[in-house]
Parts: sequence; C-alpha cells; structure tokens
Amino acid sequence: MDAVCADPDALRLVLHPVVDVAAGRVAGYEVLSRFASDVPTEQWFRAARALGRDADLDRVVLTAALRLLPQLPAGTFLTVNASPTSLADQRVMDVLLSHDLTGVVLELTEHADCDPRHLAGPLQLLRARGALVALDDVGTGHSGLLRMAVVRPEILKVDLQLVRGLHHDLVKRSLVQFLGECAGRLDAWIIAEGVETVDELDVLRGMGVPLVQGFLLARPGADFVDLDADARRLLHVGDGVPPPRPAVGAARRARDLTRRTKTDRSVTDAVRSVAEQSAPVVVVDGEDVPRVLVLPSQRPGGLPRVQTVDVTVAPETTVTDVAARAVARSADVRFDPLVCTDAAGRYVGVVGVEDLVLELAATCGPASTAPGGRSGWRMGA
Repeated sequence: MDAVCADPDALRLVLHPVVDVAAGRVAGYEVLSRFASDVPTEQWFRAARALGRDADLDRVVLTAALRLLPQLPAGTFLTVNASPTSLADQRVMDVLLSHDLTGVVLELTEHADCDPRHLAGPLQLLRARGALVALDDVGTGHSGLLRMAVVRPEILKVDLQLVRGLHHDLVKRSLVQFLGECAGRLDAWIIAEGVETVDELDVLRGMGVPLVQGFLLARPGADFVDLDADARRLLHVGDGVPPPRPAVGAARRARDLTRRTKTDRSVTDAVRSVAEQSAPVVVVDGEDVPRVLVLPSQRPGGLPRVQTVDVTVAPETTVTDVAARAVARSADVRFDPLVCTDAAGRYVGVVGVEDLVLELAATCGPASTAPGGRSGWRMGA
C-alpha cells in the first residue's frame, strides 16, 4: 500500500463504457483501477479499508482518473469511484475540488458503512463544482433507501446481482422496476450493471432502462472507445430495425412528450427570435447545457419572458411525476414548459403543460365499478 501511494505509476486505469441503449452510443466511461500485481482489485480496496487506508488509495486513484478529463469525448461523462468515508478526508476533497467537475460523475461505493447525513456538506461542494452523484450497487450492502433519500443521487446503479438472470426471474424484474420508480421520483437516471446476455439487454430495454453497462456491449479498455460492430448490431443501430417496444403497461415518460425547440447561445438573440416568431427558444452553453428559457409574452405586444433554467426533468421521468413537478412551481411559471435534459445535462427538448394534461386525460378510461360497488376511474396503459 505504501508503494502504490508513493508511486501512482504502479496503478493502471481502464475505462468501461456506459451505453445509451435508445441512442445506440456510448454515454459515458467508468474509470476502473488495475494494480501491478496478481492481487484482484477488490482485494486491494478491501485491504485498504482494513488498514484504515481507503482515503489514501482513493486519493491516488482519483488523482490519476481526473487527469483523463481533457481526453473525454464530447457529450460523454466520466465516472470516478470513491468510498463515502473518503469524502471526510480533506486531501481527497482537495483533489476533487481542484478540478472543474462538469461531466464528472462521482460514484459512491457501497462497501463502507457511513451515516449518509455526513455526506451532505462534501456533496454540496462537489455539486457546486459541476459533479453529478451516483450510488453504486443499489439494492445491496449499504446502498439502501435511507442513503438514497439523503444523498438524492442523479444516477442509481442497479447491482449486477439484480440484473443477472432477470429475464426469467419475476422478483428481480419487479425490484428493478421499483428502483426505476424511485429514480423517477428523484429525477435520477438508472444504469443497469453486469449486462452479459441478449435476454437481459432486451428485458431491460423493454422496461425502459436507459443506460446499461456490461461485457455484452463493451469490455473495459485502455482508451475511450466507441461501440464495435457487434454491439451496434445488438442495439439495431443503423439497420432500420426499431428497438423492442416497452412492455405492456409501461408508464409513459417525459421523452414521449418532448419537443425540440430552437436553441441559441445568446440571450439577446433568443429574445429577438422569440419576439419575431412567438415561439420558445432555449439558450444553451458550449456544452449544450440549457441555461435560460425565453418565452413569448403572455400579453399581446409584450416583451418576451426570460427565465433561468433551474428545474429540469430527465427523459425517463414518468408523465405523472413531470405533471406533479409542473404544478408544484410558483403560480407565475406553473404553466410554462419544463426543460428536459439527458444524463450529461444536455438539452433534449421541452415538455408543454398542455401536452401533459392531454396525455393524462388520454390515460383515463371510462368510469367503471370498483370493488365494493364504488364508482372509480380505471387507468389504462
């Protein structure tokens, strides 16, 4: 351990792609550690925890991992791992906070027990630097509901033990569906780990899981690689074959109602465009992250309205959750469109409140008689 901490060159990093199954492309890369010995990586981190050296090892790994940021392909994210207990070490925080963390996902490993309330301060600082937060191995170990509720992660990683064989295990599918519903409430993304068979991939895609990671589509490698021909074929990229449809009864998502508007880099130009065309314009930065929403005036002849984009929804958020978020806003903006962004924070489109109302109305079937003789409404898929 002393030798590795003194000589970071004893550490080798590999990159494991995270795949956007709907778009058929690499969405991000997870940095994994490999050591110059025959001892498996997990045993190194287990030994570090036993020796009270986990923060030392995390600091070395994070230092090396964040050096890869300038090479990160545009439109992707970089996932780095750290123990929750390591965030209490100022040297680890100094390494993280010395970088612009835009495009970085900090994945909290589940192996160490830690009061999640102690994470609030460090995570606030890291998010202020642009980082997103992921919980690893959700559904096992210490990554339970309490940690999820306190941390409020932007990404949930479903443990591979829940993914393995879920195509013939109803309980596992139900648990993954439950975690997806939790993610929707948190406005978070789901990544399914350990996808190794076509059956697992097809079931996850049919359930609406947006991001997957596993040897079926890509193995860890030394470089930032794209998907190979075999993976693209499995995802039906470029062959004109649509991906499997969501399972019967799957809830409609924000992505189903999202409309792409005109974008601009300048607020001044956006205001001019809205005044001329009476259509919304989203102002994005150089990374295609939405910053300002410019809307037509609510009064004839009035000036366009300029609003900072403070609240966004993910494409996987259910329609009912999007509607709940819309009406929870203050009265002056309650009926304005909501901005939809992908896992990297990039602009996807806007969801109109009128479309939400029409969608919710369409899902209500005719009046029926509920058990006990009471009249109720039957919700259809």
